[in-house]
Amino acid sequence: MRRVPRSRHPFRLPAAVVVVGAALAILITPAAAPNNSDPSSYATGRAGTWAFYHLEASLGAVPTRLTGDGFAAALRAAGTLVEAAPTVSFTKAQVGDLVRFVRGGGTLLYAVGTTAVDAPILAAFGLTARGAYPARDWREQLPLAGHAPLQVEMGRSVGLGYTQATALPLLGPVAAPVAVVEQLGRGRAVVLGSEAPLSNYGLRQSQDALFAVLASGTTAGRRVVFDEIHHGYGLGDGTTALLLGTPLGLAAILVAVVVLLFLASRGRRLGRALPPPELVSVRTTEEQLDALAHLYARTSDRRAVAGRYLAELRASAGPAFGRMPDESGTPLAGDLNRLLGDLEAASLQGVEPKRLTELARRADSLERQLAGAATAPISPEVLER
Repeated sequence: MRRVPRSRHPFRLPAAVVVVGAALAILITPAAAPNNSDPSSYATGRAGTWAFYHLEASLGAVPTRLTGDGFAAALRAAGTLVEAAPTVSFTKAQVGDLVRFVRGGGTLLYAVGTTAVDAPILAAFGLTARGAYPARDWREQLPLAGHAPLQVEMGRSVGLGYTQATALPLLGPVAAPVAVVEQLGRGRAVVLGSEAPLSNYGLRQSQDALFAVLASGTTAGRRVVFDEIHHGYGLGDGTTALLLGTPLGLAAILVAVVVLLFLASRGRRLGRALPPPELVSVRTTEEQLDALAHLYARTSDRRAVAGRYLAELRASAGPAFGRMPDESGTPLAGDLNRLLGDLEAASLQGVEPKRLTELARRADSLERQLAGAATAPISPEVLER
């Protein structure tokens, strides 16, 4: 048997290539321009509420993002719900969930964005959109805390009409303010005619930041939920947005690809690869020819075939004749006697293919006759030949 050595050193990608690839992935990733129209807490543009989200965390609150199913369940665990200029319409059930959330003691901080989306929410709290105001600063009508009235910078704002006795104007004219607080049950809803005080751009003003914190009712340990479902973020979209929408996320993806290629080149799948055997057996040409010759020799031995026919014929004749003590001279018994003798001779001395085929046909015909026959007995000595 000839032995063929196998290499013990599979190809391995140098570790330096991985380091260089990771560095290049970070360096060549272009800086994404901020989206200045996205009001979500993921956005770092002017309209985003990313800074407000982290401001809440810095004050000891527990901010979270709602990006999947379970709107009602999330409200049950929330202390404050932030709805910053939602862009996706609320279902009738979700509007009811918001009202129950406030009645149960929660705080809703709602900033008007798109009138068509906002209308059902405003109606649920007895409010209507009434006119619009250009961007300007507004002085607090009713301070949210015991301090001097704040001067809050508002962008282009929607005027709010209110009919409930529990609704009070916070900012702007009393007849159509740009901010309203409404006490409902054990909770309250603070509705703003613009998302500007909550935005990254608006929070650069210290009084806007203080107003936003007071409006949300921030306290240490309070769970503040930022609703991103109604900004178009479905289940898992938040993570996808961070990975695909930021330079760091894209760099992380590229580094992961480089690491996977590195591991694949080292032959690692589920842990370190097993060491290969030192030698591999390879059959020589002579051994292959010997094996084929042995196979052909076995196929040319017809004595075993004749012996198998003999055994099968004896098994078929036994039930019909084996119990008879004397030999009968019937034609069937004579045919059986002659065929048994011929098959026994063929199994001992060999037989030509044509002769073997003839014996097989005779055996098959005789077995069919024996299967349905109830003939005269034949001596057991004949069957033992």
